[in-house]
Amino acid sequence: MNRAVLVCHCLLDPLTRARGTKKINRDIIKALLDGDISIIQLPCPEMVYGFFRNPCNKEDYDTPEYREHCRRLAVKIAEIVHHYSAHFSVFGLISIGGSPSCGFQRTHVEGKHAQEPGIFMEELHKVFGENNIHIAICDHELLESEHKREQFLSSGV
Repeated sequence: MNRAVLVCHCLLDPLTRARGTKKINRDIIKALLDGDISIIQLPCPEMVYGFFRNPCNKEDYDTPEYREHCRRLAVKIAEIVHHYSAHFSVFGLISIGGSPSCGFQRTHVEGKHAQEPGIFMEELHKVFGENNIHIAICDHELLESEHKREQFLSSGV
């Protein structure tokens, strides 16, 4: 095992998802394990911040305080990726499509799907750029397609 992928917290621990949200498909976890790919679980930015919440939209979290919280987490994650990268290939991040914090390709704005990242993914992407960390980021539901999953998993080869 010399390859690793970052995964958003609730993909491994669905108990941290907002109350009332639909169950997410976690088949990608089996594909990672079958591919002998190490899994690095990200912290749940909402839970660490103190939210035990009902579903929200991106604008509900878009405050200077929450952005700063997400940025602090992102800086720590960049340090972890840097340490891992000295010995292993950290090639990707699996985000949670639709999440106001952890969606990358898709989030919710004013109750509608929007093709933009959530707050945590925005801050993480900025910090990764500042630290010259380049990895593929893909929302989990996009990896349900076998073609997309294979494309993502081979991006670190």
